[in-house]
Amino acid sequence: MSPVEQGETPVGWREQKKQQTRLEICMAARRLAVERGLDAMNVDDVSKAVGVSPRTFFNYYETKLDAVVGPVTEIGTPPSREVFVTGGPTGVLLADLVALYSASYEPEEQAREGISLVTQLITTEPRVLAGFVAAGVKHEAALQELLRARLGAAATPEFVSLTAGLMSALTTRAAMSLAAHPDRSLATALHEQSVMAARLFHHPADRRSDDRDD
Repeated sequence: MSPVEQGETPVGWREQKKQQTRLEICMAARRLAVERGLDAMNVDDVSKAVGVSPRTFFNYYETKLDAVVGPVTEIGTPPSREVFVTGGPTGVLLADLVALYSASYEPEEQAREGISLVTQLITTEPRVLAGFVAAGVKHEAALQELLRARLGAAATPEFVSLTAGLMSALTTRAAMSLAAHPDRSLATALHEQSVMAARLFHHPADRRSDDRDD
């Protein structure tokens, strides 16, 4: 059955196809960087591993290091971004950010492999770590666009920067927690980290009020 017959628009299907190609190039670049080292791999190697031309590679990434870092400006998926900017899926901003970021963890197996490869690379290739630091600026700009679409003027630069830092911390902690809980999904791990973070803002008076209601 074609994407149109399944109810998907041609534009939506094309975006999903582009996102998949972008991820496949990223994963191939990470695998080759771990296997051979960043200096010993090149764009032709990555392109051949994915089955695309070097020209196609450059449609998605400017350099091999960019490919290793990956699509930092793509937060979530096109459908999850659309839901987020329209105020969903829950109406609670932190919960909706968690749902948005969790959408990036599909397929789960690929996401886990990607985290494992990055963990290896940042300990052996300083340029990769520097690349991720530099990419943080692009990621924050992408998040700013989403938050402004949802919140309007309330999405001030300071608020966006704070939100980006918080989500970076939560996603990093979620990935680290998988070492002790390998059976836990990445989405579940991120949700649990957000629940723990929310406890920082829980006022004791809220508990007393809850107890009276019971």
